[in-house]
Amino acid sequence: MKIRKLLRILHRDFGYFIVGMTIVYGLSGIYLNHRHDFNPDYKILITEFQTSLPGLDVLTVNDLKSVLKEVDEEVVYKKHYINNEGDIKIFIENGEAVIDPNTGEGVLQYLQRRPLLFPLNKLHRASIGPVWKWVSDSMAVILIFVAVSGLFLLKGKRGFGRWGWWLMVAGIVVPLVFIMIYV
Repeated sequence: MKIRKLLRILHRDFGYFIVGMTIVYGLSGIYLNHRHDFNPDYKILITEFQTSLPGLDVLTVNDLKSVLKEVDEEVVYKKHYINNEGDIKIFIENGEAVIDPNTGEGVLQYLQRRPLLFPLNKLHRASIGPVWKWVSDSMAVILIFVAVSGLFLLKGKRGFGRWGWWLMVAGIVVPLVFIMIYV
């Protein structure tokens, strides 16, 4: 079997194999590129509420837990304190609540994972364990193979020898220019 035919077969089969993973990496990469515009992993939920609390001298942890449960059933109380302004600051899992004991007005803020993006971004960062890191490395090797083998598939004036190497050099120059300007 000729090397060009073997490259074409491997290029095709590896290419089919990595299509799905490339789409996942591409989508999560776009979201991660814009992490300074918005948080791609979490959204901030803010809920304003009104409550009535007993006086601060008789206020108990159970009172605060029941107020939180009325606002959001999933909120998990951790601890609380009274800040310098006299407000009750309650630490909850992934957020906080602040209640003005005089008016009963409160604000609950907490982070909630984005349903599909959070797991995709964890995969993209290869931060779910050593096995996925090897899967991710294998994907990178396959991508490199598909890129390099693709250089040798076409012959003629649109092949690598006459046309392709210019585009390959341009593909190398673009990131180098950005490195020289911004890094």
